[in-house]
Amino acid sequence: MQATMLFLVGLSASLLAAPPMQQSVAPVLGPKAYHDGDVVEITDVTATSAKLEHGDTVRVKGRVRLDSHESANLCLYLTQIVGDGLEEVDRTQTVEVTKGLHEFDLSITIKHKGVLHLTFYDTKTGSPFGGTYFGTREQMQQIADWDVGYYLTR
Repeated sequence: MQATMLFLVGLSASLLAAPPMQQSVAPVLGPKAYHDGDVVEITDVTATSAKLEHGDTVRVKGRVRLDSHESANLCLYLTQIVGDGLEEVDRTQTVEVTKGLHEFDLSITIKHKGVLHLTFYDTKTGSPFGGTYFGTREQMQQIADWDVGYYLTR
């Protein structure tokens, strides 16, 4: 009896300590804009829930082609819909890419209500110059009228 109780206590503790399980999510693409020759292709999204909301951890894999700049930071960020706009950035959210074709693997823990995007940022000025929003169908319907044409003015 005591051995069974110890086993159950140990099993419970290991289950509580385990990280949340990731599940495959089929994202819907939203507003996007790129300079000629640049593109971000999402090949796989996994998350702790399909809702892609506050508290979820999201992992995004894909490929990029960068042609318009010698290098860029590709970043997985959240644009807040509610909040102060301030956001902590973790090293798993960004990767530097150079001209050409590259694969990426980025992750984020969503800390605010908002929508996710993958965006190229100039390594010298920090200005965005291309990217795409993605999320659930409902999230993309909420931002369907967003104009990301400013990406192309830089």
